Amino acid sequence: MNEMAEQYMEIFIQEAREQLEIMTRSLLDLEKNPENHEVVNEIFRAAHTLKGSSGMMGFTDIQELAHKMEDLFDNIRKGLMTPSSDLIDSIFECIDAIEERINRIEKGERGEGDFSYLIKKIEDYVKGDEISNEKEIFHPPNMEELKILAEKDDSLEKTGKYLTITVKFSDDCIFKSARAYMVATALKKLGKILRCSSEIKEIENGNFNEPVFTILFATNHKKEEIEEAIKNIPEISEVKIKDFKKTFEKKSFSSQREGKNSKLRLEADFSPVQTVKVRREELDKLMNLVGELIINKIQLLNASYEHKLDFLKTTINNIDRLTSELQDLVMRIRMVPIEHIFNRFPRLVRDISKKMGKKVNFIMEGKEIEVDRTILEEIGEPILHLLRNAIDHGIEPPEERRKVGKSPEGTVKLAAERKKDHISIIVEDDGAGIDPEKIRKKALEKGVISESEVNAMSDQQLINLIFLPGFSTAEKITETSGRGVGMDIVKTKVEALGGTVNVESTVGKGTRITLTLPLTLAIVKAMLIKVANQTYAIPLSMIAEVIGIKRFELRKIGNIHAIDLRGKILPIFYLRRLLGYSEYEKEKYDALIINKGSSYFGLIVDSILGMQEIVIKTLDESLKRIRGIAGVTILGNGQVILILDPISLIETKSQRIASKA
Repeated sequence: MNEMAEQYMEIFIQEAREQLEIMTRSLLDLEKNPENHEVVNEIFRAAHTLKGSSGMMGFTDIQELAHKMEDLFDNIRKGLMTPSSDLIDSIFECIDAIEERINRIEKGERGEGDFSYLIKKIEDYVKGDEISNEKEIFHPPNMEELKILAEKDDSLEKTGKYLTITVKFSDDCIFKSARAYMVATALKKLGKILRCSSEIKEIENGNFNEPVFTILFATNHKKEEIEEAIKNIPEISEVKIKDFKKTFEKKSFSSQREGKNSKLRLEADFSPVQTVKVRREELDKLMNLVGELIINKIQLLNASYEHKLDFLKTTINNIDRLTSELQDLVMRIRMVPIEHIFNRFPRLVRDISKKMGKKVNFIMEGKEIEVDRTILEEIGEPILHLLRNAIDHGIEPPEERRKVGKSPEGTVKLAAERKKDHISIIVEDDGAGIDPEKIRKKALEKGVISESEVNAMSDQQLINLIFLPGFSTAEKITETSGRGVGMDIVKTKVEALGGTVNVESTVGKGTRITLTLPLTLAIVKAMLIKVANQTYAIPLSMIAEVIGIKRFELRKIGNIHAIDLRGKILPIFYLRRLLGYSEYEKEKYDALIINKGSSYFGLIVDSILGMQEIVIKTLDESLKRIRGIAGVTILGNGQVILILDPISLIETKSQRIASKA
């Protein structure tokens, strides 16, 4: 490959994936609404763009397949073909093949792909093997063509709607030209004929002998009036009337008429470029530099206060302000809409539900919410497992749903919600729900917990057993479930990102799983605390409030201490004990109230130093396995301290107690 092609390879790969994503999204829309001409045009443009870019880069295999796909979409938009479910499956097969080829190109593999079987399949469709004679056999004008028609005839602006009328003649109809002429004459009394599947002159000359006659028609009359007028004509067996465009806004042509030079545009529009693409590695490097700048800013602020450098006060304040603004700007640059991940899932839901013979209405909400790119890259797999479980375990087959009075079509909802400095990702279904009794039996069967412990558990605690490694309630192993790794991966991944998982389920009604995650992992506000003369940081997003606890307020409930906080029993843990230090008693303790999903617990510390922005530094791979440590940071005085994950510390402690029992 020549030097220029190599230089633009990354741009080609990115653009190709964007076009494939457009085709995937549009095909799913087309499957729900086959009459949507705009979606077909969008798919056609994406295939055309992919064909051109792959040809420019020398990937003739992709170019040829994209060209065949372009022909297919052209036939669909001309009305020669209807996008059946089988046809859309074949197009998705082509998209998958091209995507796999793009992945190989990215890895440096240059060998061409064998798409001959896909090309043959598309050619069979294009030749008309799947086309019914009853399909519309003319190319309806698109909106641009309608604008031109309206320019030629002012009366069209006053027309209320556009219809496609398909008239099928009886099998024993001999004079089809005469009947088609009678149809055209009847329609002229009710509106304006814009286009026909055969020219009117040809019909008048008796050169029309097709079984179907199709007209694009502009009218203010009701469909019932039009249908009645046509059916009064002899030897007509069927009439189909569909909306081509329900409304045609007057303002859509106004711009052409208001301009002084409405015929031709003779000057190019050199609008300023609004966005530029930045390499991910460069963005990460910029983020690290800003992090180092913040550390040095804190050191400078500390030095000015310690040495009372009043003459530098204005300069230091300006540096503080500029650094904060730069930090905010870089953080915003790193934020990307969550739709980049969400848009991958409609196709997945469609394929899984179809394979399992289930009907699923998939709803997505909150796609516009932005999160840090690092978070975005890590949450895809957890969401994937949750959606698979919702369809496989949650949504019942149509027959079962009918028996219990539900709609045969189940609903799976994927939503994102912004809550202060957190994002909640919710996967919800209206399926069978999680049965605690079923989990109880499976837990005893697998021996993951003793009978006495199971019997002492609440329904919610039993449901939480689904997060245990290797635990699965599936009766048999399939492509989508049964291996017991799904929910374990979800919990591990989310907690590694500093988030939590919460499950709510009602038998027979459905399940709602909420992933709560920080918006960013790079620079966060944290509470600095002291334990055994060591300084630690806990992200402020985990802390609900700070309280003081008197020693006499602590009660012992089993093996756990607790207090009565505003009428609710709150478990209390000593951070000293969790970190392996010796305990000591005093009259009053400082405690942090840690928020764990829908539940809370208190964490007693030696002292609280205050809040501070910290730059999170990731741990080495060998240290990432240590439970309870989320990372490290550098303070303004140069001291390196650990960032704690209190939730993970508590769970590790609970597991140790359970193993000893």
